[in-house]
Amino acid sequence: MKNERGLTLIEVLATLTISTVLLGVILMLLSSTSLQSKSSGEKYNVDAEIRKTMDTIAKEISDSNQAYAATNDFRYVTYVSGTKKVKSLYYDAVAKTLSMYDFNSTTIQDSVTLATPGIYTNQRVLTSHVTGLQYLPTIGTTPISGNLIGGSAFRMVMTFTFQRSKLFGGFENYNMKRETGFKLLQY
Repeated sequence: MKNERGLTLIEVLATLTISTVLLGVILMLLSSTSLQSKSSGEKYNVDAEIRKTMDTIAKEISDSNQAYAATNDFRYVTYVSGTKKVKSLYYDAVAKTLSMYDFNSTTIQDSVTLATPGIYTNQRVLTSHVTGLQYLPTIGTTPISGNLIGGSAFRMVMTFTFQRSKLFGGFENYNMKRETGFKLLQY
């Protein structure tokens, strides 16, 4: 046996140190990739929810010829199902929900609330991430209210608030504003 030696303590410690550093770098890269993938998935889900909400509203209001705008309530006459129906797009600022209701009243201008029995029925929650909703004229920033007749144009501005993952754990809120325009039909 010529010159057979084992590893010295320094060589073992150096190998362990280098291995630990490399393993740490690999784990950080995997964690970062996983977080980035999760963030991409969250963004896709957010975009899909906003798109679905805006498309549903556009479909419902696109054939309307009469509407009534109030601060948190937008009532409109629709013919989507082939028959005349009055619907309500109701924003609950406390719950941060935007819901669609069948509005069962004699006129769309009735001074009623959600608490009025039998008026707002068949609730369909469109989203629970709305933190702001305004109905505005096509030009200007003063919110519209009252009756809108066929040929009236307006825009709807919605602010959505979602949570997204932070790079080193936890969540943060972020806002997204979407705007769309409408013109009521003239019959």
